[in-house]
Amino acid sequence: MDADIRREWRLPLALLLCIFLLGLLPRLYSAALLGWGWDGPGTFNLVNFDEGGSCRAALGGFKYSTFIGRQTIAIAGLLGAGPPPGIAGDAAAVAAYCHGAEHIRGARIFSAVTGALTPVVLALLAFCLLPAQPAVGLTAGALLALSGFHISESHSGTVDAPSVFFIYFLLLGAVAASTRWRRALWALPPLLTAAVWAKYWVFALLTLAAALPATVGEFVARGWSRWRFCLAVLTVVIAFGCLSNSDFPLGAWPLLALGYLAVPWRRIAPGMIPLWLAAPFLGFALLQIEVVASYTMGAMEGRFGSSYAAIGWHKWLRNALNIPLVLTVGLGLPAALCIPLGVRSLLRSGPPWRPWLCLLPLVVFLLFMLVPAPVTYYRHYLALIPAAALLAAMGFWTLPRRWARVGLPLFLAWPALLAWDLVADYHRDPRIELRHWYQQARPERLLFSYYVQPPRLPEVAQGLFRESFARDGGAVLRQGQYLLLSENWYDTAFANELNGPLIGDLQRLVKTTPFNAQFYRQALAGEVDYLRQERVIAVNNFMPELVLHKHWYGTFQLFVGDIHIFRILQ
Repeated sequence: MDADIRREWRLPLALLLCIFLLGLLPRLYSAALLGWGWDGPGTFNLVNFDEGGSCRAALGGFKYSTFIGRQTIAIAGLLGAGPPPGIAGDAAAVAAYCHGAEHIRGARIFSAVTGALTPVVLALLAFCLLPAQPAVGLTAGALLALSGFHISESHSGTVDAPSVFFIYFLLLGAVAASTRWRRALWALPPLLTAAVWAKYWVFALLTLAAALPATVGEFVARGWSRWRFCLAVLTVVIAFGCLSNSDFPLGAWPLLALGYLAVPWRRIAPGMIPLWLAAPFLGFALLQIEVVASYTMGAMEGRFGSSYAAIGWHKWLRNALNIPLVLTVGLGLPAALCIPLGVRSLLRSGPPWRPWLCLLPLVVFLLFMLVPAPVTYYRHYLALIPAAALLAAMGFWTLPRRWARVGLPLFLAWPALLAWDLVADYHRDPRIELRHWYQQARPERLLFSYYVQPPRLPEVAQGLFRESFARDGGAVLRQGQYLLLSENWYDTAFANELNGPLIGDLQRLVKTTPFNAQFYRQALAGEVDYLRQERVIAVNNFMPELVLHKHWYGTFQLFVGDIHIFRILQ
């Protein structure tokens, strides 16, 4: 019997190992190379300015989750590169250590390994959910391993890829415990702690819903059709989105009562009536809690000018558009087109539902990002990518079997090409080419925006550009010789994942001011009379997802973007 089991699992284990290696090699390769050697052998430049944030928090130099940082510091210590004694609490010293090459190397290795393990965890999760369809799990794992978006987050020393690993490890444990491996229950408390603490992902707590008795589910679902229940939940989310929007007038409260029309009051359990009646009032009460308001509404002003709440009603279109954009670029167009087929397949499947209920945190997180989420950097959607890969794989294998087998190589080759195109942008970072421009132009006086990260040369008088320099006809700015602008800084003046597509009202733009936005628009359009564009070091792509995204929304990658070089006319 044992020999038969070993033979049965030999092929799946070999395929899982292949998926792990397929995920590990590109992630580890980029983690080991990006940022090194820009200014000569042995030099290091930070590529992703979010790297090391959890490390800084663990050493008391930053407010953030400390979970991942404690682990990366421990790894650095094992490599002989632990923090110097006595730096805890000193923000400058902590930042210098956490952003240093030795710590970043360990943090990136940790991120790359956890990122490569996530496709394996996803495949195992699919095996538990769909034991009769192993091809779905293997396809989903391969899709995630080849995701250029997931690769780019995994080769950075941030919390994002490790956080997603712990989230899906928790989901795997919960699903395993609800199907065949009851011993997995013992692993859930530490996994739940890791999933929440890694990035304050409180949605993980909803995994506990799968442990509720079946009678609770029957009580909640009594009197509902599947579609009407989904509609009612969506109306509650929309009501909360209205309440958490800075543009919502208090006089419009009665309009929220329209959501009550979605509830079949005569058919639902009597005990559920007060809960549905109180839903909008509970939402309003939650928003009186500062931490809830900050995570759902945001502030109107910040240190860069406007903050996340300034977008107002434009948030609805932005949030609704961001999800299909990030899933399409994250997995590729063929996989994205298969996601609706996967959703249909899931809804048509019968019981048992309890294992699927373990994925409730992802559904609630999707609704959160769809409606009230104020902060919508693409990396915040990373937890949705594995689930989308699973749905895409389910949808793909609903196609006629003959078509699916013939089309599988193309289905996986497309995201592989997309990953090549996306990750190559980091290896062809415009900031590398900028070093060659310095050698050719030999500038003497230069101003640069955030994220340009120019070479530090003693013979060049250079400093950080502030938008106030452009006031009064550019009196201060005219004292320079060149102005370097990074797309990652000026993109707040244009359509992007924070502003959405509606950018006509400068008051609605996020993390900028009307004056700053107007200046950048005029400068890039050649309408500032004392600025002459001398060169553009651009990010170039060949895959349609990235080409179209750049045309409408700018470069997809965070911290890698075009650099515009302007000559300042005297």
